[in-house]
Amino acid sequence: MQYLTADAGNSRIKYGVFDEARMVFSESQKEWSAYGIKKILERFPEIGAVLVCSVRSMPEWLSGFFAAKNIPFHELSHDMPLPIRIGYETPETLGRDRIAAAAGAADQFPGKNVLAIDAGTALTFDLVTADGEFPGGNISPGLRMRFAALHQQTHNLPEILPDEWVPLIGTNTRDAILAGVVNGMVYEVDNSINSLKNKYNDLHVILTGGDAAFLSPRLKNAIFVNENLVLNGLSSILRNFSK
Repeated sequence: MQYLTADAGNSRIKYGVFDEARMVFSESQKEWSAYGIKKILERFPEIGAVLVCSVRSMPEWLSGFFAAKNIPFHELSHDMPLPIRIGYETPETLGRDRIAAAAGAADQFPGKNVLAIDAGTALTFDLVTADGEFPGGNISPGLRMRFAALHQQTHNLPEILPDEWVPLIGTNTRDAILAGVVNGMVYEVDNSINSLKNKYNDLHVILTGGDAAFLSPRLKNAIFVNENLVLNGLSSILRNFSK
């Protein structure tokens, strides 16, 4: 069976079409579009189920759009059948994108301790243990949020954007912000990985999100980059749900 998955984040909506576990198509859109979805369904008429993970409000027409085409439509939630066990104390507050990322990580490294790091609007760390439990993780500001906060919460600091060249220390205000934000985030990621490696043997680490390509070459730890981790996780959940 083919599946359509959608990851509606803060800045874009990513679609993925899967033939069982294999991704055969992906694209991004800024907003929900009936026309865009219609084009995907025309290209892949064998799509038999849809799973959406959204951190934004979904349009009222969306579920009815698929119902009119007799395609089962699901919105990800913590209480649906999942391929991982949720050990989080407040599962009702758990971000759906974090559930999907954890499921994708467990699917990529089954039976292993695995850490999914999503470097997007927020920087999230989500752990799945070798026995398939998701006990929790960490949330901190993402790269651009850190730059914006320094500008918005002070009177004189300028707002800057990430740069490929990052000094160890800044010799002017712009470079001091650049070094502090980027190097601080890199140290946070590397130290978090090292701390978890001390507790969880043979820990595998997957980096995803919009800033994954920017961060990955700066990390000292060996990691796997998977830009479609959330979509892969949604596919894994759909396959589990459809059994």
